Amino acid sequence: MVTIKEVAHIAGVSIATVSRVLSNSDYPVSQRTRANILKVAGEVGYSPNRAARSLRTERSSLIGVILDNFSSLWAPVIVRGIQDVLHKKGYLTLVVNIPWEEHSRADVVKDLMGHSVDAFVFVETWHPVRERLDMLNNKPYVIVHRLFHESDPHSIIPDETYNSSLVVKHLLELGHEKVAYIAGDANYFSSSQRLDAYLDTMHAAGFGVRDGWIAQGEWCIPSGYQCAQRILASDEMPSAIVAANDELAYGALLAVLDAGLKVPDDIAIVGYDNNDISRISNPTITTVSLPLFLMGQIAAENLLCQLQTSDRDYAEQLIPGELIVRQSCGAPEGVEVYARDFQRATAE
Repeated sequence: MVTIKEVAHIAGVSIATVSRVLSNSDYPVSQRTRANILKVAGEVGYSPNRAARSLRTERSSLIGVILDNFSSLWAPVIVRGIQDVLHKKGYLTLVVNIPWEEHSRADVVKDLMGHSVDAFVFVETWHPVRERLDMLNNKPYVIVHRLFHESDPHSIIPDETYNSSLVVKHLLELGHEKVAYIAGDANYFSSSQRLDAYLDTMHAAGFGVRDGWIAQGEWCIPSGYQCAQRILASDEMPSAIVAANDELAYGALLAVLDAGLKVPDDIAIVGYDNNDISRISNPTITTVSLPLFLMGQIAAENLLCQLQTSDRDYAEQLIPGELIVRQSCGAPEGVEVYARDFQRATAE
């Protein structure tokens, strides 16, 4: 096995300099020297001895990433964001999916502790971590896209209030005053936040909301279809429908079309998530992006800060999304989006 001493000898620099470059240290090293060391290390096939480094530094450079549901649409994107930052800093991630039962979390944490992980990331978890901090043995941790209601200072989550208000304000700016809403599963705290943002934005603009214009859904296309049918059967027809996610929005779109109406000519529809279905539906759906990859990156950066210092105060971080205008809202800039979005979606 090629050693760091051999790399230093061939590169004509000190062992300390090679160590700083290969460990991505912040210690200043000239770009020329850095490039030469990396070139030599690659040519001779140098691979760091992580076990030896762990003994010297009392750190394993391993991060435990715990998922409640790896089949989630969002979790893999978040994990990619986490790895994008951590791997550049020389950390490896051990990704573990756990069953839904709460007791299994203790077993997973115990197993990862056995691998001497330096810190933990909990992705899309239902279980408040702070209630069981004793499991972590004072290890740094961060929670990304938590699904439970209680706040946590180490949480990185979407700014649901800001993001939801984006699509509602967009409809108001287009001249819609009668805006209905399809809410998501009430068991998710994000559902209530998105609904509250809709109500607050409508009331702040001076527009009332009829009881028949709000329907509770379950995050899926059939539920969006059924909710939209109930809204369409109300005494007064709304001119637009906001859905709490893109699947609900797509279901609503199908219901409107089946009722013999046109989207967006008769009823505008907007969603939330920027799911694939919003890009390839006909018409394509105006939505707001869920900043998953960015949340993963920020979570990793937060974790690195914790590993470097324990004297910092932490606070929950709210990450804004971006309004994505397509055909379903009727905005002029969204009219020609279909072909471009479809080509990009199928190429990814």
